Amino acid sequence: MPESSILWQNEAKTVVLLDLPRSIEEAQYLSDKQMLPGHEPPDTTAPFRRLICSPAPEQPFVTPEPKSSDYAQPAISPAAQIAELMTMASVKSALDEISTSYQGPWCLPRLTSKPPAPVESKQIATQPEETAASPKSTSTPTEPNPPPKATEDHSMIPTNQVDTPDSPYTPPNSHPLTGPFPPLSQTFSLILLDPPWPNRSAKRKRSSPAAYTPLPSLSSTHSLLSSFQVTTLLSPDGLVAVWVTNSPRFTTLLLNDIFPYNWGIELVAEWTWVKVTSRGEPIVSLGSQWRKPYERLLIARKKGACAGAGGVKNKVIVSVPDIHSRKPNLKRLFEEVLPRGYTALEMFARNLTAGWWGWGDEVVKFQGGKYWAQEEVVEGEEVVGPEGDLQENREEKTAGSARLEEDIAGNLSQIVQPG
Repeated sequence: MPESSILWQNEAKTVVLLDLPRSIEEAQYLSDKQMLPGHEPPDTTAPFRRLICSPAPEQPFVTPEPKSSDYAQPAISPAAQIAELMTMASVKSALDEISTSYQGPWCLPRLTSKPPAPVESKQIATQPEETAASPKSTSTPTEPNPPPKATEDHSMIPTNQVDTPDSPYTPPNSHPLTGPFPPLSQTFSLILLDPPWPNRSAKRKRSSPAAYTPLPSLSSTHSLLSSFQVTTLLSPDGLVAVWVTNSPRFTTLLLNDIFPYNWGIELVAEWTWVKVTSRGEPIVSLGSQWRKPYERLLIARKKGACAGAGGVKNKVIVSVPDIHSRKPNLKRLFEEVLPRGYTALEMFARNLTAGWWGWGDEVVKFQGGKYWAQEEVVEGEEVVGPEGDLQENREEKTAGSARLEEDIAGNLSQIVQPG
């Protein structure tokens, strides 16, 4: 198996430097944690697949800022402002800790172009980017926990033995679902959601290969999320994790409405994903009024549920981003707090994960052969990372830390104090 996706983490595992493409590559294979005692260990002899990526950004993105001094930011509560500053402070602390404790690259080399040779695969294949407008037939599964048969209300992605360079493939023991969410009879140790939150930026990027269709409004988002029977799908001590953008109204919707009243769960931890350049600088300034270099994952469990061994801690996950909307796969990090033989369901999925169930309109979007190559094929590979010697890297990190301190100080001076 190639180098781990975890490039560095502190002893408490509260700060993690993660390689985003490698995390998705690793997730295509079963881990020991997914095997129950007495079962055969996962097969490690299969050729390792490489994800085709965009080049790692070396410089922060230029973000347009308001030119007029009269520009007024959307009003947010003092509590939301303080929460934002606490997130900024934890981000700065995490980046400082990595800078002082780790001297390696901020990301692994990337494969940025498809080699001309066709990719050979013996994995189960499907038709690319197919949706369930009508019922689909399925093959008889042989793995544990077989998926439900297709009905008029939902559909499994059809599987067959056809193998072409552009056909999607299914990782071991994964169960892709599309169409309206089906009535499942089993429960899950982890339910991970990445809802298509209303987002003007996403609408402007509809021409991008990774573009998605955001929900039209907050009310439509509420209707969709509240329709999911998360309580019945979640095991007694299971976790629910929801990606949320930095709009305070979305966090409020989850914490004050969906979590307690619709799903019967309560917040236990927050993981912050920080996007940095290949030199370790935030991809946009922390002080930007229109964009932030981080997204958050809110983690909850049923009220009164057992916290498990040590519980779930707050965590800062740092990585160099890839194409628009592609998030790191956090399978390895979740397996640190999930029981052996756990089950997992990812909702609004666009990639498949070995051993997990996945549901969404584009559940196999990035499983197509055009996004992957075999490990031994390295033509077109671009080695990325900080250039120059370690001293130059340290100077870059020091300059980045100074800019972070200025951002936080500037924002502190603008807090509206409660009356």
